[in-house]
Amino acid sequence: MERDILHCDMNNFFASVECKLNPELKKYPVAVCGSVEERHGIVLAKNELAKAQGVKTAETVASAKSKCRGLVIVPPHFEEYLRYSRLARKIYERYTD
Repeated sequence: MERDILHCDMNNFFASVECKLNPELKKYPVAVCGSVEERHGIVLAKNELAKAQGVKTAETVASAKSKCRGLVIVPPHFEEYLRYSRLARKIYERYTD
């Protein structure tokens, strides 16, 4: 039995969704981060501009800001990520069993 396999790497998905929701962010280095006040202040995702300046997933917000002075910090919007993930899944379902 022959089958096709679809692989889609949605790199930095949270940051991509944030830039889709707010296109103005595309001009800036962006990191989606947990709450520093609640002691969850780490980078969950970053866009390519932030990555180019050395920002890494899972590093502290303070460390990311020290590497990237103009870094725009965005709180996570998990409901939106779930919504866009479901939309992507619908596309995949058109090409897979």
